[in-house]
Amino acid sequence: MIRLRWLILGVIALPFVEFAAFWWVAGRIGFLTALVSVIATSVLGIMILKGGARLLFTQLATGRVVLLNAGAARSGMLTALAGLLLAIPGFVTDLIAVALLLPAFKALFFGTREMAPRGPSRTPPPPGVLDLEPGDWREETEAARARRGPRRIDRE
Repeated sequence: MIRLRWLILGVIALPFVEFAAFWWVAGRIGFLTALVSVIATSVLGIMILKGGARLLFTQLATGRVVLLNAGAARSGMLTALAGLLLAIPGFVTDLIAVALLLPAFKALFFGTREMAPRGPSRTPPPPGVLDLEPGDWREETEAARARRGPRRIDRE
């Protein structure tokens, strides 16, 4: 019950804190620059939310089921929360959103000590699976395959 009171107090205080932060930043960098920054970060937050929603609806429309492990689901949840906070106009919510997008904060938030590996790290494919790089293959439609005709693959 005490946490709920703090949450309600925080929601009530947020507009006042955002207003004070805006005027502080506007005093440092100028009113017009601060206003453009707030608008730009709000647009960025909307783009993040829109991209996640588009991906979800595309997967639902195509009937693909994408299973995520717990870490990926939490990371996606934090990215969506960061997009929502960026969409809310203000510098305080923008700072919180940027912190949520940082991998170090995600690792700290979930209590894991290990950070994401640096550099490319891929698990080897299972036996019998050929894993190609994105530039090594292309998709073809059925019509294109029919026009091309049968194809012989030579082994090297």
